[in-house]
Amino acid sequence: MTAQPRDGFVDGDGVRLHYVEWGDRERPPILFLHGGSAHARWWDFVVEQLGARFRCLALDLRGHGDSPWPASLDYRLEAHAADVAAVIAALELRRVALIGHSFGGFVAMASAAQLDTALSGLVIVDSRARINERSARFLDALRKLPHPSYASLDEAMRRFRLLPAAHAARPEILAHVIQHGMVQKPDGTWTLKFDRRAMSGTPAQDFSPALAAVRCPLLAVRGERSDIVSPSALAEFPAANPHAVTAEIAGAYHHVMLDNPDGLAKTIESFLSRDRG
Repeated sequence: MTAQPRDGFVDGDGVRLHYVEWGDRERPPILFLHGGSAHARWWDFVVEQLGARFRCLALDLRGHGDSPWPASLDYRLEAHAADVAAVIAALELRRVALIGHSFGGFVAMASAAQLDTALSGLVIVDSRARINERSARFLDALRKLPHPSYASLDEAMRRFRLLPAAHAARPEILAHVIQHGMVQKPDGTWTLKFDRRAMSGTPAQDFSPALAAVRCPLLAVRGERSDIVSPSALAEFPAANPHAVTAEIAGAYHHVMLDNPDGLAKTIESFLSRDRG
């Protein structure tokens, strides 16, 4: 594993946002956004390959990881996008590459038009260019599921399942993200850190207009075996923005950064380094 990251906090709109950071602060910055029900440390094994060339930061979205649950329960994409802008402004990230996976891809697309010239690149990882009505209903249904409780961390490690469940992650990678996603309650039991209510507040919408307005280099990526983003869904990105390029990560399902972190890191590095030589 790469060196342990530095922890930091930025004040968003009523939420003290937690982020982790690796690398020299003089290097070109990358800001990573995780998916729904995940956390910043899902990116650790991708950062391991990128930290030598880039300043890498990963944000815990509001209601996830070590960012608190907002008292307002505002989990709209607009609130997440405002949080991203707040982090970039507070840390004075200039010409930052924004990378979002799954739900984090929605946040990244919602943020792109607002950030505009602040971005050096936009990378969308196994996320669609639109949220249809069925997907919106599914996200809303997830918030109604009971939050799990585990008698011990060992039990949590045994019983935890990704959603969607299909993956090709090495055992040590899966154990790493499970451990960082758990918290012990006052009664000694363990549960997941994220707020299930964070899965709501995402209505059906089309990101094509936002993508069309993106002026920085744009890359859309899918896992080769993903059942979330099909080849035809991936093709919607260059259809929306003729300058967009696409890539598939070999052997990966939806959780691309867990299934093939090396392949994803190499694809990101090649894309971001095109104009730097």
